[in-house]
Amino acid sequence: MIGRALLTLLSHYTRHPAQLAMLLVGLWVASALWSSVQAINATAKESYARANALFSADTDQLDRLDGQPLRMDDYLALRRAGLPVSPLLEATIPHEGVSLTLLGIDPLTLPTGEGSGSLIDFITPPWRTQLAPDTLPSLGLNRGDGPGTRLTLGDYTLPPIQLRSDLPPDTLVMDIGALSALMGEQTTLRLVTEPDAIERPPNGYRMTRAASVASPSS
Repeated sequence: MIGRALLTLLSHYTRHPAQLAMLLVGLWVASALWSSVQAINATAKESYARANALFSADTDQLDRLDGQPLRMDDYLALRRAGLPVSPLLEATIPHEGVSLTLLGIDPLTLPTGEGSGSLIDFITPPWRTQLAPDTLPSLGLNRGDGPGTRLTLGDYTLPPIQLRSDLPPDTLVMDIGALSALMGEQTTLRLVTEPDAIERPPNGYRMTRAASVASPSS
C-alpha cells in the first residue's frame, strides 16, 4: 500500500518537475527557519538566565511607600538603623541603536557579591567597567580591544574595560561611586538586601521579595 502511494507520487512529480522543485525549496526554507528559531530561543534563554542571576532574582528590594524616587539619604538612614541594605545605581545610554544598561554597585555590601576580579581595582580610581565579551560588538570593539580599553559613549568616558563572561549582554557594571561621578542625577537608585534579611519593611517603605521578582525589567 505504501509502495503504491510512493510510486503514484513519484509518477506525479515526474510529470510535474516544477512542483517537485517548489516542494524541495519549501522544505529547505522551513528547515532553515526552524533552525534559526531554535538558535534565537537558545540565545534568549542564556541571556535571560545571566540577567536573572545578576539582578534581582536573589535579592529583596525596598521602595518608598509615597512613590518618590529613592535617594542616598534613604540608604544612609536605613544603614544607620542597622538594616543590611545595599545601594544599586542604574542608568541607560543609547549607543548606535543599542540601549546600554549601566549599573553602579557597592561590592562591599551587595548580597550577591557581584564585582569579580581585583576588588581594589574595581572600587578605586580609575575603576573598572565590567562587561561580557559579547557586548564588545555593540560598542564597536572586539576582543583585542578588551581589558584596559577606555570607552567613550557620547559625553561619557568610562573606566577601563574588564571582561566578565557571566554578565548579560549590553550591561556595563562599575563601582557605584564611579557611576555617580560619571552620570550624577541621571541615575536611578535601588535598594536591595539578601532574601529575608529584613523580616518586615521599615516604616515608609514596601518590600518586594526575591521570589516574586521575575526579571530586571519587572
